[in-house]
Amino acid sequence: MPSNVAYRRRNGRRHAFRFSSDDPADYKPLEAYGIIGDSRTAALVGADGSIDWACLPDFDSPSVFGALLDPSAGCFAIRPAGDFRAEQYYEPGTNVLVTEFETGSGTARVRDFMPYSQRKVPTAEIYRRVEGVKGTVTLEVVFAPRFDYGMTAPRLEPSTYGVRASDLDGQAIVLSTEFPIEVEDDRAVGRAEVHGGQEAYVVAAWGAERVHPVASYQSDRRLWNVRKFWREWIDGCPYHGRYRETVERSLLALKLLIYEPTGAIVAAPTMSLPEWPGGERNWDYRYSWVRDSAFILQALFGSDYVQEGTAYFDWILSQALDSTDDLGVMYSIRGERELPESTLPLRGYRDSQPVRIGNGAAEQHQLDVYGSLLDAALRYDRQGGLLTITEWEKLSALADAIREHWQEPDDGIWEARNGPRHYTYSKVWAWVGLTRAATLAEKLGADAPSEAWRAEAETIREQVLDRAWDDERGAFMQTYECADLDASVLVMPTVGFLPASDPRFLRTLYACLDELGAGPEPLVYRYRNDDGVGGKEGAFLLPSFWVVEGLALAGDERRARALLSTLIEHMSPLGLYAEEIHPDNGSLLGNFPQGFSHLGLLNAVFRLERLKQEQTRST
Repeated sequence: MPSNVAYRRRNGRRHAFRFSSDDPADYKPLEAYGIIGDSRTAALVGADGSIDWACLPDFDSPSVFGALLDPSAGCFAIRPAGDFRAEQYYEPGTNVLVTEFETGSGTARVRDFMPYSQRKVPTAEIYRRVEGVKGTVTLEVVFAPRFDYGMTAPRLEPSTYGVRASDLDGQAIVLSTEFPIEVEDDRAVGRAEVHGGQEAYVVAAWGAERVHPVASYQSDRRLWNVRKFWREWIDGCPYHGRYRETVERSLLALKLLIYEPTGAIVAAPTMSLPEWPGGERNWDYRYSWVRDSAFILQALFGSDYVQEGTAYFDWILSQALDSTDDLGVMYSIRGERELPESTLPLRGYRDSQPVRIGNGAAEQHQLDVYGSLLDAALRYDRQGGLLTITEWEKLSALADAIREHWQEPDDGIWEARNGPRHYTYSKVWAWVGLTRAATLAEKLGADAPSEAWRAEAETIREQVLDRAWDDERGAFMQTYECADLDASVLVMPTVGFLPASDPRFLRTLYACLDELGAGPEPLVYRYRNDDGVGGKEGAFLLPSFWVVEGLALAGDERRARALLSTLIEHMSPLGLYAEEIHPDNGSLLGNFPQGFSHLGLLNAVFRLERLKQEQTRST
């Protein structure tokens, strides 16, 4: 594998990566990856031309290309045979990814995409158009699928048109190409010279019974269609402010996290990418969290993507309707609640173990999910959505559940594993849930105890202001039981719990920047106390965006914009975020790309835009 990965910053966020074959390296930085997808799953494409992560045919299927987590777990590479320099960029307004290689003898490109279609059949196709730009470049093709998270090497059957890889359970993926391919051990390899002006396709198709001529895929037509789809979709965004390019890329990334057959939105398409190099905070994020619903609808409705927001809300609400007991913390993309956590015998990204599959946090009690769903329901109603009586009855029952259980401890937003606590964030969202339920009941004219809900919400508010506030620290604490800061409380003004101008909130915000600061402002750690997991972590991006929103709501728009610009600088060269930022070197950490981080950015941008419009109207 090409190695010695180095990169330099150019104008904007464009980077040049250099790869050398002299000293092979096992892992690339997350900044060296782009994402493509097809409405059911996604693939990560490295700047060296290697697809190192793809779960096929769905987000939560076992990986077929898993070199991201272990070099032996499979890859699909098209790259120069020797040393080269590479840059990646997206075609404007699309998720068509271009990787450009420059060698001593010439320049070539690989244009990667997956056809985006709202299909029900579990198939997947990866299209890779090879283009000679100038001179001559010797490219090598390496097709090395490994089924079941790298546990099963395939049986390879070469044919006139390429090669078919399969296992004893009937799983199969075929490679169609005009390049000469030979089978070497348990992988197929090929090498060919590409000259300036030459074009050729290499296509991988999941589930095909046999290898077809690459011409039969109508690849140029599919490329034209996918370009048209993405450009028409992103043109629907009405925002045209100073952050348009960043907003556009974040929306395009979020769209790739939607599982179209159900409307579910995964937190990230990856699993077990560490929150610290070599650490153990490695989780499976290929599921949909209920708490994300409020932030997702805020971002999608705020950017006029009503169809996606409505599909997601309908799906997440259907999970609540189907629950026989209480609302789950997270669900699979098909709605399963049982997500048992186990480990895989893989090296892990940068030797970070354990490599986890499934997520034990699904069994936790997290009070905030009730408020998140009720907040989402109110946003849905305000956007023009119509709730059925059955749906309202369930939402009403969720509000009653908050009344009954809000005084109990829970496991909190960050899914600590050291036992339930009285988390301030959870109590705030209990307040959100009851106030939203009361407002919704009044809007619907429903027969509901809205006055009792509001009274209980005020009781919660008074308790939080009393028990979560620490006079000595001069800030709101993580829980009632401790004197530790937690950046999650910075959500208070964004949900209307306290005005951002309230001295108590401002003191808390500045205390978090001071005591939880992790590098240049507004980067912060979530907290610093023990959570039962152990190990270090990076600066968490979502609360960093809450800092921006809090400052903006407090009237310090100038500083808010300056800090937002700092956060935008921490995007990858392609404008993508992971979950966290390394406080020392600014590298990306955690699962990638991370929906929560992009939601934070979008909601911060739209907050600034709304405040600007309000100021304009008032003058």
